[in-house]
Amino acid sequence: MATKVVDFSFKILEEILMLKKYKTKDEVIAVAEIMQRIANNNKSYSQNIKDSYKEAYRKLKTLSFDEMNEIISILSSYDN
Repeated sequence: MATKVVDFSFKILEEILMLKKYKTKDEVIAVAEIMQRIANNNKSYSQNIKDSYKEAYRKLKTLSFDEMNEIISILSSYDN
C-alpha cells in the first residue's frame, strides 16, 4: 500500500473522529462506512483517495471506543 494512502487515511480517520460527538463505536463505524461508500462511488476521486477512505474505515474498525475517545482527546488538545 502506498505511503500516500496510509498518510491520507490517518487524516481521514482524524476528520471522522472529530466530525461530531459520538455515543458508541457503532456510530463512528456507521459514519466511516457511509463516507467510505460515498468516496468509492465518486467517479471523480482517484483510486488513491478511494483506497485512503477504505483504509481509514479499516483502521477505525480495529479501535475500541475508548481508544477512539483517547484519539479525540489528543486531537482536541491541539485545537486550543
